[in-house]
Amino acid sequence: MDVSGPEMLEWMRTRRSVRTFAKQPIDKAILERVLDAATTAPSSSNRQPWKWAIVTAPDVKQAIVTAIEARATEIKAIIARGHHADDYGSYGDFFYEPLRDAAAIVVPQYRPYPDLIANLIASGGGDASQYTTAGAMQAELVSTSAAIMALLLQAHAEGLGACMMAGPMIAKDQIHALLGITQPWQMVGAIALGHLAAPRPTNMPRKSIDRVVTWHEETP
Repeated sequence: MDVSGPEMLEWMRTRRSVRTFAKQPIDKAILERVLDAATTAPSSSNRQPWKWAIVTAPDVKQAIVTAIEARATEIKAIIARGHHADDYGSYGDFFYEPLRDAAAIVVPQYRPYPDLIANLIASGGGDASQYTTAGAMQAELVSTSAAIMALLLQAHAEGLGACMMAGPMIAKDQIHALLGITQPWQMVGAIALGHLAAPRPTNMPRKSIDRVVTWHEETP
C-alpha cells in the first residue's frame, strides 16, 4: 500500500485517545495484529526488551480496576487533609475509569539490561559515573515506548479506540501481583482498548511545531 507523506500525516492526526467503549469483545485475530504491530518497533541493539499482558477476563480486569481505584481513593483522602482538595477534585478517577469498559487491558512491560558500557569503561580503569552509559540512556524504556506507539497506531487502523494511561502505575505492585509480573520486568502504564461507543473524538489542540521544535540548520 502506497501512502504519501501528507496522507500519512493527516491520518495520524485523526488518532485520538478514547476513554469510553462499546460492550463488544475484540476478535483475537485483531488483538494479535495489534500486538504484532508493536513488535515492529525499533529497539536498542535489537534486544526487543518488551512483554505484553493482554487481559480480557472480566474478573481480572475488575481486579485491576479495583486495585487502582483503591489507591486513587487513598491519595484523594490524603490530599483532602491539606489545602488542595478542590484542585485535585476527581482527577484520580481518570486513573482507572477508561479501563472499566475496555474490552481488553494491555499492560506493556520492559526489562532493563546490565550496563555493559559501564562495565567496559570500568575494565579500562575509567569512572563510569562520568559518562552517559546505558543506565542513563534508559534504552529499554525508550524502545518499549516506541512499541507502545506502534500498537496505538495499529489499533487506530483497526478502527479501535485506545487510551494509553500512566495513572495505573499508582497500583504497580498490586497489578504486578495480579498478572504475575516479576523482576526484572516492570509495567509501563496500561492501555485501555475497545470498540468505539461513540464517534471518535474530534481533533484536540496541538502545540504548533514552532513552539516545540528548535532548528539547528546549516547556515547558507
